[in-house]
Amino acid sequence: MRKQIIAFSLVLCSLSALAQKENELWIMTYVKVLQPVYTMVDNNGSFEIDDSAPQDSSFLYNSGLMTFKFQAQNKAISHSWDGQERWTFDLDKEDIQLYGPRDTLFGKVDNGQIILSSTLDDRPTFYHFEKLDVKSLSTSRLIESKYTAKIENHILSNNQIAFTTDSTQAVVNKSEALSKVFFTYNLEGISAFEFDFYPEPGTGFEQELGTVYVFQDQKNVIKGIFFPIYDGLEEPKRKYVTFSPQGK
Repeated sequence: MRKQIIAFSLVLCSLSALAQKENELWIMTYVKVLQPVYTMVDNNGSFEIDDSAPQDSSFLYNSGLMTFKFQAQNKAISHSWDGQERWTFDLDKEDIQLYGPRDTLFGKVDNGQIILSSTLDDRPTFYHFEKLDVKSLSTSRLIESKYTAKIENHILSNNQIAFTTDSTQAVVNKSEALSKVFFTYNLEGISAFEFDFYPEPGTGFEQELGTVYVFQDQKNVIKGIFFPIYDGLEEPKRKYVTFSPQGK
């Protein structure tokens, strides 16, 4: 009986840990995909897979854009590029399953991360999330101003940044341009934008893509957190950028 009580208490603690306060979100930091590598042979001018050769595989990393907020009664809400979705979830120690109208996700809560997979994926894919404890920042407020991006040794350093929610506006950002406009997603409480830069040779910067989650910290400073992808072969590392309103 004592073991059952302890086990039940652990489950309750885990559920309580996921039932976040209103200003706490889990953000998708990156996606890890197992990419098969095949051996091809030339068969009379036509390339075919060599079934006799051992096939290999490697993990590739990519960017993602999604947030989760866990609520009481085993409910959760997600926001992504295609809007809001409501879920229910089950948690058994570190194992978690989320049930949505279009998909079922499953994975683990481990070492400050939630790592999920989807029943819809045709190859092993792992969506990494981490908790972001921030103050709310409405997208409508964000797009009211223009900003100067402050980050060391990065393409965005000292860029003049503007945000838009107008999906009909053509947004083209050259890497070398010091003034950039980003289409911004409203994720209820924070915003996010995607980037994909192809710097000219000799600039000292690599090709880079990612998703920047924009929020307001406890000191009311507007910041962005992102996990840039370079060659897709290395696990992305966290970076921060600060957006200072111009004229202030």
